[in-house]
Amino acid sequence: MKKSKFLLFCLAVILSACENSDVKQTQTIEFEEIPPQQLRDGFLQLQAKSSSGLPVSYGSWDTTIAVIENDKIQFLQAGVVDIIAYQQGDEQFYEAPQITQQLIIRDWDPNKKTQTISFDLPAEWRLSQDGTAVALKATASSGLPVSFVLSSKEYASLSTTYLYFYHAGENGTSSNVAYNTRIFITASQSGNDEYNPADNVTKSIHVVGDVFH
Repeated sequence: MKKSKFLLFCLAVILSACENSDVKQTQTIEFEEIPPQQLRDGFLQLQAKSSSGLPVSYGSWDTTIAVIENDKIQFLQAGVVDIIAYQQGDEQFYEAPQITQQLIIRDWDPNKKTQTISFDLPAEWRLSQDGTAVALKATASSGLPVSFVLSSKEYASLSTTYLYFYHAGENGTSSNVAYNTRIFITASQSGNDEYNPADNVTKSIHVVGDVFH
């Protein structure tokens, strides 16, 4: 009888330990692609988010090119460097899987030509009226191709020169995630042997008003 009670006690301890080990929740980090930057701009504010709401920390894989100070990337010289976003967790959340994005820093050459970007984007977009895709129209004065970077891939995606909004049932969603959302897109041109990189141009589009099904 005593042996049976002892075994039951041991089982209770094991079950309690298992339950305690499952108290923590998982978390993820949203850290989007970084558009090419110019050395003369000096820094870039980082805006990664964790699903837990806990603050995200950052690291630079090459501190001779860029360093992190107060959630800002400080540019030290031209080059390419990986920037890592991480969240170590706490008593409620496990450590989040780390996310790495590549940062390209371009220098300004006084012997090269300058160029600018012209970027037109509708300020407002209604899904049921305008559809789920909008053409991105941007040109560089140099004639070189312009590339785009999306602020968040939670609500939309880029396909060549089109911005495509997610709607009900897509991207694992049960509702229209693009409903009443402001999305930012950055147009950039990195230059070549003849032209310096253009200043980035960022525009936003407000998806509002109605639901597309």
